[in-house]
Amino acid sequence: MTTEPDRDALVGRRGELQLLEQALRLTRSTGADGRARIVSVGGEPWIGKTRLLAELAALAGAEGWRVAVGRAGRTGPGTPFELVVDALDDRLGSGEVELPTPLALRLGRVFPALGGAGAAVAPGDEYWLIRAVRSALELLADGPGLLLVLDDAHRADPLTLELLDHLVRHPPRGRLLTVLAHRDSPAANRLAVLRGTGGGQPWQHLELGPLAAHEAGALLGPELDPVDRQLLLRDAAGVPGLLRACAATGPGREPVGSFELATAPPAPGGGPVALDFGPLSGPAWRTAWAAATLGGAVTPQPVAEVAGLPLSQVLLSIDELQAEALLRPEPDGSGFRFRHPVVRTLLLRGSRAGWQYGAAGRALSALRRTGAPAGLLAAQLERAPSLGPADRQLLLAGATADLHRAPAAAVRRLRRWAAGPGAPAEQAEQALGLGQALTLAGRGEEALTVYARARATGGGRAPAGGPAAEAESSALRGLGRWAAARELLAAAEDVELAWAALALEVGDPVGGRTAAQWAEHGYVRAVRSGDPAAQAHALALLAAAHAVDERFAEAAEVAGAAAEQLAGQELPLHRLESVRWLTDAEFYLGRRHRAEALLGRTFEAVLDTGQWQLLGRTALGLSRARWEAGDLAGAADRAVLAVAAGRRFDSPPLAVDALLWHSRIRLAGRDLPGAYRAATAAGRAAAGLGRLWQRRVAETLRVLGAVPAPTAAVPAGRPGGAGPTGLTDAQLADAGLADAGPTDLVRAAPGPGPTQVQTPEPGPGLAELSRREVQVAGLVSEGCTNQQIAGRMGVSAKTVETYLSRIFRKLGIVSRAQVAHLVGLDDRLRRGPGTDGPGPDGSGAHGAGPGGPAPRIGGNPWSGP
Repeated sequence: MTTEPDRDALVGRRGELQLLEQALRLTRSTGADGRARIVSVGGEPWIGKTRLLAELAALAGAEGWRVAVGRAGRTGPGTPFELVVDALDDRLGSGEVELPTPLALRLGRVFPALGGAGAAVAPGDEYWLIRAVRSALELLADGPGLLLVLDDAHRADPLTLELLDHLVRHPPRGRLLTVLAHRDSPAANRLAVLRGTGGGQPWQHLELGPLAAHEAGALLGPELDPVDRQLLLRDAAGVPGLLRACAATGPGREPVGSFELATAPPAPGGGPVALDFGPLSGPAWRTAWAAATLGGAVTPQPVAEVAGLPLSQVLLSIDELQAEALLRPEPDGSGFRFRHPVVRTLLLRGSRAGWQYGAAGRALSALRRTGAPAGLLAAQLERAPSLGPADRQLLLAGATADLHRAPAAAVRRLRRWAAGPGAPAEQAEQALGLGQALTLAGRGEEALTVYARARATGGGRAPAGGPAAEAESSALRGLGRWAAARELLAAAEDVELAWAALALEVGDPVGGRTAAQWAEHGYVRAVRSGDPAAQAHALALLAAAHAVDERFAEAAEVAGAAAEQLAGQELPLHRLESVRWLTDAEFYLGRRHRAEALLGRTFEAVLDTGQWQLLGRTALGLSRARWEAGDLAGAADRAVLAVAAGRRFDSPPLAVDALLWHSRIRLAGRDLPGAYRAATAAGRAAAGLGRLWQRRVAETLRVLGAVPAPTAAVPAGRPGGAGPTGLTDAQLADAGLADAGPTDLVRAAPGPGPTQVQTPEPGPGLAELSRREVQVAGLVSEGCTNQQIAGRMGVSAKTVETYLSRIFRKLGIVSRAQVAHLVGLDDRLRRGPGTDGPGPDGSGAHGAGPGGPAPRIGGNPWSGP
């Protein structure tokens, strides 16, 4: 079998392909009587071994090699030399090499093209047949050379393995390159032993690892929603075959976390499962379906109950599934689980509906008997035809247990519970839990509807305090309804941390206290209650508050204490938002590496749990980290994800922040039209957020209008091409970044009133900077060095560097010359057209006056009601 070359379709395997091509060249350079070579290619299922070998076969065929490709295990066990016969039968039957009569007669016992019928080989004949196959390989390798590709070699029959053993110890003469592909499972142990015997034939091994994220992303279409793209990349974990199978099932379903993929029933529907699980036996299929139905880590006895098979048969089937690298044992030996959670989901979607219906009841009985966790029991009850009182209590227990690990599952369970009878007070109490779950799942509007219904059911009372009030306040803040959040918290108790977050977002004291004061009070309460997660949350808020107030020494000390609290193996899932405030403080302190490491952990936790409320903010923080590292493409990729998350999970403030940040990235990439598109989209998203947000957009548009278009600017009409940030126009369109020119943007810029103005109102050019940052910018424009600025301001040179890094980040610039340009532009705009000379203070730099904006944390300098 040969394959037509298709190099453009091969993604991420260039290095491995080059090594295989080198093996071809080395084999050919040995001459007609040179030594044969063996290369083995290992990796997990669907990692791309077959695709890589098909590419090698096509290249070898184009260079004149004889190519023979065989695959094991498709016709059942017991066929002697099955893998080799599948590869060589057509070649030997074609007559392209002349076989001596005794050799043809001996080979004819197993090769169908030579008259064989696959009969059993007597023990005394095995050695002579192995020698005969070796002689046939030497004949085929004569002349142009033979590439022998043996795929799925972990399923090789015993005689094929004996042949390989013989070839290692007695290498054939001629230009023979044998390439074996196998899964990294216990079934490949014999191959590993052969590889390590050190025989006379050179043996090289390649292990295929997962594709990098950008390589895997290239396999997905550019029109895919960025959130769906991120979830597909998470599920596939860099395995290209798995990625294609996940994408083929159809997008648009409710996004879920990895934990839910491993434990909860999948959403119904979707396309066919385009995944080859291998030649599994009937009992192995039933065992796999049973394990998938149970969810999580499974043990043999419950699997046997669900599958309806004897325990001994299930144990053999587990061995079969492990040999195919589908199941793997738990590190502590307590059970088995699927290698990737999404494989479980795909198996369930591909199983028979009638079998699933019966298996669900058996699974529930087995889980009850073994004392399984409430979450697994509740997963089986979500779609039960009827629920008794005990079942409804299990649903509640499962929803509570998985509230922060799988909020979407908690939503389904609480709604299923609410469909049954219940006292009004109990219904109101569980509605608060439902509101929390909806908030965590990024469904803020639904959460507020549930909270309103709970108040109506409970006599109009707001949540008394604690997690319910914090969650409702968080939903309101995410939707940009700060005044409503203030009103809610004023009627609640024990919500100091929610007050602190609100004060940071609006940039002013709320409830009679500053953000720092609220955070300090919250820390005292957390210490008294012995809640370390709440303590870390309070410290993170306090560090952010100190950073806003430019109290950097205090911010650094408190941030260190907060980081120490969060330095454990797992982040507190019920306090993940604390990372947002801590990393904002770290950015203000110029400690990008610490911020990025913590954001990376949080990003993984969000993807694992499905707390989509935090996805966009975490992605935006990672974008800032990549920006400061000089990785423009990485910054743009995360910014587009943040924009999509803001739209997908209904958070206009996040969408505006992400769009304006993306505008800066596009501008830094010399793509002025792209920067305008992003800013215009931000203006549309800011329409309902108030005048301060609209002023912020207008300021960005005004700065963009003052920047001359670079000669190397990317034109707005790149059909499907990638810009300097590595993103295509189709991806930008998905994020709402429609084409628009500078004139259109100025016309569309939101003004201070209900009507649109033709040009943005002149405002302070350095509006996003604090008073001290404006002073530093003014001194930079005068040509002062960092040491000179430090001497004039009475601070250290390190502090000046911190101020400069914040100025660069806030203004989206990268050089001191750009700072000087914007200071001069600010001066001209303040004094009006046709004027020149220094500003009122003689320096040309202007601080934000009493009515100007205060600095804000989190890249959000205009967030306010």
